[in-house]
Amino acid sequence: MYNLRFNRIYSFWLFAFSCFLFISCQQNGYRDAVKNPSPYFTNFFTGNEETVLRDVNFNCTQDELKKTEKSRLYESTADHLFYEFSYPTDSTAFSEYTNVQYFFNEDNQLDIITADIFLNDSLQENQLTNNLNEYYNLRFGNPETDDYDHNVWKGSFKDAKSEKRFNYTVALKELTGDYGVSVEYVRE
Repeated sequence: MYNLRFNRIYSFWLFAFSCFLFISCQQNGYRDAVKNPSPYFTNFFTGNEETVLRDVNFNCTQDELKKTEKSRLYESTADHLFYEFSYPTDSTAFSEYTNVQYFFNEDNQLDIITADIFLNDSLQENQLTNNLNEYYNLRFGNPETDDYDHNVWKGSFKDAKSEKRFNYTVALKELTGDYGVSVEYVRE
């Protein structure tokens, strides 16, 4: 009797732990699979991978986004939210940060996200660019190249309100005149 009860309890906890591991791996599997991740990658690219970026999906309203985004809000207009994400400070004289801009259409639905990641030097820029290429390749497959030689990936998301699937693109670009990387998400 004791062994049967022990086996049931053991089996239950083994099953529960397996489910927890499966769900945890599903949500951050691609991000966690990136080899030699830069702290600029791991600190900023967080959230459930079922979303577009940082637990945000397209088609959300400004109010919904404000509840989700934890960075510092700098500017808010009728069709635009501007946030700054600050990285933990290090020993350098310059601070690294990311400007994140969310653009809304005439129906107050999010349809463009840009993230400009400002770094201190070309080594950090190269590592982050490699991390992003690896991450997007794992998540979306091989990119296409646009007319400007930018890598562009195609993704899709399921809108929670309408239950419809929508497509979007992710473009990886260089920052002009600064060290860093620019990422642009556009709903199609």
